[in-house]
Amino acid sequence: MRPNAPTSRPAVAAADLPQRTLQVHRCRQANYSPTAIVSLSVTPNTSVAHKRHVKLACARANGDLELWSPQDQNWFLERTIPGSPNSPIETVLWIHQSNVDAETAETDFDSPEERAAYVKLLREAPARLITAGLDGRIVEWDTISMKPRQALEVGGGAVWCASLNHFHTRLAVGCEDGRLRIVDVADGRLEMLRLFEKAPARIMSTVWHPSGEYIVTGGADSCIRKMNVRTGRTTERLTTGTLKGEETIVWDVKMLHDHTIVSADSTGNVRFWDWKSGTQTTALRAHGADVLCIAVNKSGDKVWTAGVDRKVVQLSLVDVRASNSSAAGKKGNAKTKRKPASGGEQTKQWIVSGEKRYHTHDVRALALVEGRPHDTLISGGVDTTLTFSSPLAEFPRLKQYRMPLFPHRPVVQMTQNGTRLMLVRFDDHVEVWRLARAMPAFRPQEMRNYDKVDYQGEELVLNLKLKSETNLAAAAMSEDGQWIAVSDMEAVKLFHVEDMNGHLRVRKAREFSHTVGASVPSAHKLCFAPDSLRLIIAGSDSRIYLVDLSRGAEGIYETVATFSAHRGDEAEDQNLDAMDIDGQSPTDSGKIVQKGGREMIATLAVSADGQWLASGDMLNRIHVFNLDALKHHATLPVFSSMHTTLTFHPSSPTLVVTCTSNEFYLYDCEDARLTDWSREYSQRLPYRWLARKEVITGVAFDPRQPSVMIMHGVSHVTFIDLDKPLGPRDATISIAQRRLMLHKAMQRERFHQRGRKGSDAECALEDHSGSDAAILPDHEIRELERKEFEKRKKAAAREIAMANGAATKSEDDVILIESGDEEDAVHRPEDDDDDDQFDGEVPMPVAAVSPSASVRAGTKRGLNSAGRSSSEGSTPTFLNRSRLDEVEFSPAFQMEVRYGPVMGVAFIAPDELVVVERPVLAVVQGLQAQAFYKHKYGT
Repeated sequence: MRPNAPTSRPAVAAADLPQRTLQVHRCRQANYSPTAIVSLSVTPNTSVAHKRHVKLACARANGDLELWSPQDQNWFLERTIPGSPNSPIETVLWIHQSNVDAETAETDFDSPEERAAYVKLLREAPARLITAGLDGRIVEWDTISMKPRQALEVGGGAVWCASLNHFHTRLAVGCEDGRLRIVDVADGRLEMLRLFEKAPARIMSTVWHPSGEYIVTGGADSCIRKMNVRTGRTTERLTTGTLKGEETIVWDVKMLHDHTIVSADSTGNVRFWDWKSGTQTTALRAHGADVLCIAVNKSGDKVWTAGVDRKVVQLSLVDVRASNSSAAGKKGNAKTKRKPASGGEQTKQWIVSGEKRYHTHDVRALALVEGRPHDTLISGGVDTTLTFSSPLAEFPRLKQYRMPLFPHRPVVQMTQNGTRLMLVRFDDHVEVWRLARAMPAFRPQEMRNYDKVDYQGEELVLNLKLKSETNLAAAAMSEDGQWIAVSDMEAVKLFHVEDMNGHLRVRKAREFSHTVGASVPSAHKLCFAPDSLRLIIAGSDSRIYLVDLSRGAEGIYETVATFSAHRGDEAEDQNLDAMDIDGQSPTDSGKIVQKGGREMIATLAVSADGQWLASGDMLNRIHVFNLDALKHHATLPVFSSMHTTLTFHPSSPTLVVTCTSNEFYLYDCEDARLTDWSREYSQRLPYRWLARKEVITGVAFDPRQPSVMIMHGVSHVTFIDLDKPLGPRDATISIAQRRLMLHKAMQRERFHQRGRKGSDAECALEDHSGSDAAILPDHEIRELERKEFEKRKKAAAREIAMANGAATKSEDDVILIESGDEEDAVHRPEDDDDDDQFDGEVPMPVAAVSPSASVRAGTKRGLNSAGRSSSEGSTPTFLNRSRLDEVEFSPAFQMEVRYGPVMGVAFIAPDELVVVERPVLAVVQGLQAQAFYKHKYGT
């Protein structure tokens, strides 16, 4: 729907509630776009921690490292390690040493028991994360502080590939100069060991032989080389084919458990090589362009490949004798039998068993997580989308889940005290926008069913670009708009903002850098107190710093308090009180989290009166501090699911905690206990709410109705009224589905009434007059409703087109008009322009249903495991009359899915809600790389 177009959202209020109009400002000025995915790596299964908690490392082209983990329904982005565009990453790996280094003398251990104990410690230790990139460095990262732990210059130019031996004690890296280098990574080391002989071209891929005595490399000279680790020389060279006299690039090599070499090259071929003879056994033209990556399962009978043509292809090893016998058995007249395969005849063969296009551009990386409960194929590439597909056994007819294009932690902040400012954090700069303001609504004479809303445009009032060594890790703006704090992985910077007749002027607070900045490290999270007089810094050292800004105009900044609760066993204050849960002491209930070590602080929240500060880390420890007394107040009990957000109620000391399972809890900070609502309802939320795959990324409260809580994910905005009952656990919560079901029930009732009246239009269709059976069969009713649906849809589109004076109008902008004075519109984000929009005269969703009303309807559409209708978004279908009372609506939950992808939601005025969106199509259109296109006859 275009700006200034009349909207189709008349206010609809419940009979017992006053009508209220809520303006929804759909903002699309946050042009946040991620960068391409270049490498993926999963923690090795030798780690004890892997069995309990799998982690995925995702490297992007801007140098950032993302760490994902499976949480409940889906995967969750735990943290992002800011990188540097000057140090692009080419390979990311997890190192987990599972045995003693072969070169370690046995005399280092006094007894076999001591050696066994050392091996046990190795396997229980967490995996190490390393990256290698085009800057010629190998870096090991501290995943808690998110800073480099150690680095090594290999001295051979850009590092294009890296691989680990079986026990993860040696690392082989292929460099720009054509040399292979061996790095010692055993026992926490990162040291150069030896150089191999030089190849005539850069080394693009490498893999170790299981014995650790040989390394296979693929180069840019159409060759695959076997290299002896002891001598550092090439023992055998395998040559691939070439096209048009050009050298073939071997992009990736892998080795199966039977030592078969698998290679992927720039000709689009996947080749299999026999290890002993060095001959090519199979070559499959699986792709139309370069094959960039390979993934192999543990059993070695399936291989997945992907590349420039956007396809993910599965190759399977099948038994030729079994397939031939099966084919021969189908021939009833066959009198001959296939002779048994001789000793030299190949009995197994690789074939293409499936293919699927999950991406719009090149696929650069693949990873596998085998076994239950995950069993997932992970892919990513130039289109920036990380895709999880499972289960592997059903490829290519498996389910895929696309992760959001922006972090689960918000990068957008909006002020709520009337300044109407929105801050957006990017990799190297922050933008501040002044949000639009709606004009009074009016109703054109030619459009009796629509109200028209005009508005002033958004304005970019500040673009703050910083000179940073790394990408930005955090940013925040004070409520009065006078302070902006940003942090990279080097230091925290503070800026003072002055409003000069609507234009913002920025001045760096240099005294802050000289005083507070000298003692405060970089920040993982930043926020200001509501009075804008204090800055809270969650440092990379897992400490929280409280900085006084009241004398900032004089250039005086002071750190008034430091909290170290998130350092666990290293905390200075070991006397931490715990909150009560379910009327029991947390110690007695066994639900208090163990201290453990230090961990990254991921969430911060300050109460509206500035008295309470809540913080949470990635060990799921949530602490509450009293900012008036400047001391620790309480510790929340541990949750079974990782928490995602912390939010305070605007008028009470109630803390809302949301989790990856979509459960949420309300805590009273003063009483240090769960609220009565949370004790009664937190464990019995609607099934359709808990079954959603996406996590909650933000929470807001309605200023007019403090009991109304707005939670949003990437594809939904849900209004939750805490004063209303939840209803049955299987209740419907989607507003769109609710309206559609009510419409179908209404239409059904009309047909039923006409049938009982025996009208002329229905006489020919009735078989049993005067009973419920006097209704059309379901398939005929569905066809009639489909035609009625399309008719009303086109009529509404024509009315809008005529009112705008336009010759044509997209019919997807408006959907069925249910009555003469009430219209519903379904919005498709991909069909909108990039301009911001106001949905004027939008009814408050929570006021659409009376608290005492018990509206019932049913549907013939089945519900899938996620709680959604299996045919949602398609042509509506009728219900059997006997099922009209089977589905009940939740009075408290009302989910709106017309918005998305949603980056943030906030009230900037009592009756004005801002929904920040970033359409996927806008991100894809902004990609500089062009998608692969192969010309075919007739195209």
